[in-house]
Amino acid sequence: MTHPHPLDPIFFPRGVAVVGASRGSGGARGPGGWLQSLKDAGQPNIYPVNPRADEIDGLPAYARLTDIPGPVDHVISAIPAAYVLDMLEDASAKGVRSIHLFTAGFAETGIADRLELQHQLKSRANELGIRLIGPNCMGLYVPDGKVSFTQQLPTDSGPVAFFSQSGTNASDAAYNGALRGLRFSKVVSFGNAIDVSAAELLDYAEHDPNTDIIGAYIEGMPDARDFFRSLRSAARTKPVGLLKGGLLPSGGRATQSHTASLAGSGQIWAAAARQTNAVLVHNMQEMVDLLVGWRFGAVPAGPRIGLVVGGGGISVQGADDVEREGLQLPPLADHTLQRLADVTPVAGTGIRNPVDTMSLWDGERIRPTIQAVAEDPAIDAIIVQTGMNWGVGFFGDDQIENRRRMIAEIAEARERHGMAISMVVPINFNHRHGDSNAQLARMISDAGLPLYYNIRDAARAMKRLLTWNTRRTERAQP
Repeated sequence: MTHPHPLDPIFFPRGVAVVGASRGSGGARGPGGWLQSLKDAGQPNIYPVNPRADEIDGLPAYARLTDIPGPVDHVISAIPAAYVLDMLEDASAKGVRSIHLFTAGFAETGIADRLELQHQLKSRANELGIRLIGPNCMGLYVPDGKVSFTQQLPTDSGPVAFFSQSGTNASDAAYNGALRGLRFSKVVSFGNAIDVSAAELLDYAEHDPNTDIIGAYIEGMPDARDFFRSLRSAARTKPVGLLKGGLLPSGGRATQSHTASLAGSGQIWAAAARQTNAVLVHNMQEMVDLLVGWRFGAVPAGPRIGLVVGGGGISVQGADDVEREGLQLPPLADHTLQRLADVTPVAGTGIRNPVDTMSLWDGERIRPTIQAVAEDPAIDAIIVQTGMNWGVGFFGDDQIENRRRMIAEIAEARERHGMAISMVVPINFNHRHGDSNAQLARMISDAGLPLYYNIRDAARAMKRLLTWNTRRTERAQP
């Protein structure tokens, strides 16, 4: 950013106070959990505030914000709503720049006096020049700013920003995205959005040099015009994925009680996505799939997919899944079939597209197999499905090295041919195989490849990425 954005200071606090911190209260998301989350993030200056404690979790505790000796730029409020206005005055006296209101019990309750309290809070914070995140939200995860709303997230940053009115969805993006190699510049859970809004966050991400990809979960906003203006501007320069909650009647009722938001018409949001070239998804798994595709180069040059799989039943179902998502499986050229026949065991295989081959398990044959498909003139992109048990219990050095070599061959083919290649590995969710699953996912993302858990998810993401890229190209033409 040439000039600092108004939101920039909230992401890089010199000190963080947790007002209402206490021992053993509520786990990772309770008042006690914030201290450990900040420790995990590497925050050097953490200040618990509790008038009934001298020390909490090894940290000196203070009765009031104004008792803290060092600078405090950011406050996490974990106290009841009725006490927040008084805390706001102490925050102003201390020079606090932003307050994250984990505190709920405001407009989302539908109670008139709680709505009035929210109005008073917003008005007074505006007078004092303090930015508010929330209420009723999880707040900030900013690796470079050494703040986090939950524990054991990566401390290294990356090019993805995600903004969510739901704390659960913000955690979902951070945790599940991290498992598949995503690293984040900023993740913000902003709840009722009485001050810091989706529109302002999109504007920030558009101009943030550390953000290349944007995702957002939205329930509603007080000024849709501002939001769509920011969405249009951001999507003009960076890819934007959008998940809108409350499009149908029952979901619309739920958003009102969740973040005091009003739902909008599904047709309106679909039209807005088309007009801005944002990509609308239906759930958080699809959101992570989309972000993974952008981050690791799964944007296909066209709709024609080469499907390479390690199992007959998988190939049949996978072919249906690819076409069901609006992509094509063209037959391969005769010279491609001959090249595949030269390196493909005959028994139990098929090579016409889908390519059902045990060559995926052979370090000597995987390269010519992928190369033959990539060089076929009818193929725009490739999906490689490795087989059913790649992630199950591989702890021996020879097994690890075998998988690493196969992944490297696929990644090299992607670079050599400049072609989008997505990897599909059906993860076994048995707890006994958690370590091997995580290790395999890291190997794939470290190689720069997008990881999906089934062929249909990969195909759906690639179709959306293709549509996005086609629209972007059309708009760039004079």
